[in-house]
Amino acid sequence: MVLVSDLVDRAELGVRAVLLPAPSAAVTWVVATELLQPASYLEGGELVLTTGLVMADTEAGTWRQYVASLVEAGVAALGLGTGIAFDAVPDDLREACRVGGLNLLEVPLDVSFASISRDVGAMLQAAGPAVGAEGAGDEEILVLQQLTRAAAKDNQSAIMRALASILRGEVSLRDAAGRTVVGPFGPAAPQIDDEVAECIARIRPGGMRGAGAVDLGDMRLVVRPVGMTGEPESYLATVQWETLTRAQALGVDLAWSFLNLIAESSKAFTGWLLQLVGASTGHLLAGEVAQGMALADQARVLVLTRLPSPPRRSMIGPDGGHQWRVICLEGDSAAVAGLSTALARLLVEERGAPVGERLLWRTDRGGGRLTVLGEAERVLGLLKDSRVTPWAGRMRIGVSGRAGVADLPRAAQQALSVCTGARRLGQAVRWEASGLPSVTDLLDEDRARAFARTRLGSVADRPDLLELLEVYLSEAGAVQRIAERLGVHRNSVPARLVRLRRALGVDIEDAEQRANLWFALHFLTK
Repeated sequence: MVLVSDLVDRAELGVRAVLLPAPSAAVTWVVATELLQPASYLEGGELVLTTGLVMADTEAGTWRQYVASLVEAGVAALGLGTGIAFDAVPDDLREACRVGGLNLLEVPLDVSFASISRDVGAMLQAAGPAVGAEGAGDEEILVLQQLTRAAAKDNQSAIMRALASILRGEVSLRDAAGRTVVGPFGPAAPQIDDEVAECIARIRPGGMRGAGAVDLGDMRLVVRPVGMTGEPESYLATVQWETLTRAQALGVDLAWSFLNLIAESSKAFTGWLLQLVGASTGHLLAGEVAQGMALADQARVLVLTRLPSPPRRSMIGPDGGHQWRVICLEGDSAAVAGLSTALARLLVEERGAPVGERLLWRTDRGGGRLTVLGEAERVLGLLKDSRVTPWAGRMRIGVSGRAGVADLPRAAQQALSVCTGARRLGQAVRWEASGLPSVTDLLDEDRARAFARTRLGSVADRPDLLELLEVYLSEAGAVQRIAERLGVHRNSVPARLVRLRRALGVDIEDAEQRANLWFALHFLTK
């Protein structure tokens, strides 16, 4: 038998006793959950772990109700993870546990819920079969061990594979549109994509508190939002063919809690990473190489803290000897934000693979443009990566030529120039294949045609005058060459030009007017 006092006495577990009114309470298993009302999922004897995110800024009465429901469910102890929603254990929670007689533990920020679950699972297994008679049986302990081993990898796929094995059914993570982003794992459930999408659309207004279930013949589909704050970025979809056993129900709840914690941790980490890589990119594009490289190295260190072991090669922060390319992508703010987040995840998940090396980026122009820097040839692979293409497919894309680190400002101008002139969304235009840029690439075609009609007036409907204007501009007003191009005597050209000037209503010898007329002619005949 494992007692609450055993957890406190075990220093390597890392938990601290805040209040122990019943230190001899038996612990049967560990449940990590961020639900506001988890009692309906509990059966007694649990060590409940939570960061308390849903209770942040709540009144004392909320804590009293929360603790009372845990006491009624027969929970052995509550462990609050500090350092995320709360810097210290709230006095209101302490008082609620004192009144309810519930053991209260603190879990410091540097102690993971996964490590506690793993160690307590080992303690329960060592306690022997007697534990199963009163609390968790062998199957529950095996589920606990399987999921905590997967959670220790801090990897969504590992947790999902473990859950599929426990449920003996299909599991997947889906985006808000119902598309699969992780998985599926386990025995395939045929033709459920439409049902998943419909279920997500139905529960999405409920935010993090939404959940849905659908019976599909002999299958049951359950969809839960993943995360703890903000809007859900993904949804856990599980399919089961039989009524869940107690161990399987425990597995679903524990896996969901681990996925929630990973999602929340990823949001905070991504925020820091975006700040570092954005600042580094800004310095490099301003020609401030030393400052940019220093920040890139800080970003590299931040990424390495997320990896189980350092990669052999640098992921970002190349030295001056490498060749770079700059990619400019323009689109709506949602596509830019989505692509920026995808790049942050790719950088971490690649774990030192080539596509993630030497990758920096920042958001510009009020969130409508993303500028990406990377090693010359490898950065092009980003545009083919399945995590990037859904966002890049909605954007104009320009790619610079190769450049050294000191020439990145010039490369950025190249990328922006060809991006602005790109006509098809999702199709990258490379500087080497685009030819020299034209100022016409900067103009919106529909607005430019409207300008042309207005600027040319009645001349737009006079083919003879349009031909004269085109020849006049292309020959820079040289009378003899104009006459030769039109096949007329040179003495007739001045009179023709007078008629053209009157029809246009401007001085065609003025440089600014000639530039305006050239633009108008270009877009009228394009």
